[in-house]
Amino acid sequence: MSGDVSSDDTDQLRACREAARRRLLREHVGTIVRAIRAPLADVLREHALVHLPPAAAARLRLVHPSWAHSLASPLFAVAHAAATRRISGLFAPSTGLLPFDGADTVPSPSLAFLPTSSGLTVLSSSHGLACCFSLADDAYFVCNPATASWAGVPSPPHRTLPRPAIVVVFDASVCNFRGDYTLVCAFESAPGSGTYCFAVFTSGTGAWWVADAVAPAEGLVPASGVAAGGTAWWRTSIGTAVGYNPVTGRVELVMCPSDSGQWEIGSAAGRLHCAVRDDGDVVVFRLDGHGGWEEAARVAVADILEYRQPEPAHEQTEAEAGDEAEETEEEHARAIVAVANRVHVPDDDVQMLPFQGAQVEVVVLAGRRVVAFDTVTRRRREAALPDQPGMERSDAVYAAHTNTLALVAPLVLTGEPAPVTDPLDDRDKAPFS
Repeated sequence: MSGDVSSDDTDQLRACREAARRRLLREHVGTIVRAIRAPLADVLREHALVHLPPAAAARLRLVHPSWAHSLASPLFAVAHAAATRRISGLFAPSTGLLPFDGADTVPSPSLAFLPTSSGLTVLSSSHGLACCFSLADDAYFVCNPATASWAGVPSPPHRTLPRPAIVVVFDASVCNFRGDYTLVCAFESAPGSGTYCFAVFTSGTGAWWVADAVAPAEGLVPASGVAAGGTAWWRTSIGTAVGYNPVTGRVELVMCPSDSGQWEIGSAAGRLHCAVRDDGDVVVFRLDGHGGWEEAARVAVADILEYRQPEPAHEQTEAEAGDEAEETEEEHARAIVAVANRVHVPDDDVQMLPFQGAQVEVVVLAGRRVVAFDTVTRRRREAALPDQPGMERSDAVYAAHTNTLALVAPLVLTGEPAPVTDPLDDRDKAPFS
């Protein structure tokens, strides 16, 4: 029959499939061989540099022209922003960026490259991009502290003062070649109503718009904003957390998993987490996909701060006095520093701070010590606040930040912006550009 396939055709089809399979196998083996034979410098350049802090990566430009070319490429900046990394430090009042590692610094911790007269405040940060605000100039900026690149942003039509509740949402995927970002600003629909609306700004449009969504968020804390999984989140003073996703327009409201008054929200691995004080412990919860919390880690405050129990006092013998006299001056100085770093701070004075990164790192403030504790590796990193009056006060506001080489999309203005009226201020203000 004419519709039947002959044996010759079947053999030919089988031969074609076998040839294709052998070709793919040769290509796969060739790829493996090329990877094995690749020079170590090429392997490091292609796979290791994206995991270095920006300051360390910048110094490696002097190794070879090929390294300098790779590090200066926008594609490398995109890959660097997408790589998983730990929190770099905190923006502290009157101090600027306070890094946990000496190698993870920025050129200007105080962000002096921004054109402001005074009073710059970092409102939030995501994957290396920080949203900043100057109350004195009524100016808003999105910048990358690691590269000193920035773009001015128009003032939102509605905001809370003196600190706007703005969260920067940044897509750090390898497809974001322009460095586009979104800002979400939560504001009260009417003073004292406890109901909040959301204004959204996108770098692609260069304009703010007000979403239709509203959410009950009485006591919303503007400084608590954090981005997690494309959603902007804030906690409230009544034990809830409210989130708004500018892409889906969805509002989420979750309760704090504990009745503790000491808790803080943060982002880890792209998901919302919260750290709660539970007597002498810190319990970290992770938001699951159904609006509930699941316990992710539990660690003692004493372990985070590495407290040591004081030894009971006893009378010193003559032999012990002689041994102590033989201590060198250097050993004695090291002992004094070690004791000073572990002075026991009352539990009421240990403050939970915001956190972000690829892994869960609990961040606390005890006196002048700012400690980041990895709940998996139990590695401790810390920094010290400068000796300035009021720096360790409990009402000081801190913003978590992670250094990357993320690009900052240039501002696109669709036309001459019209003046807007802020319901919280009687003055007419023109958007900053």
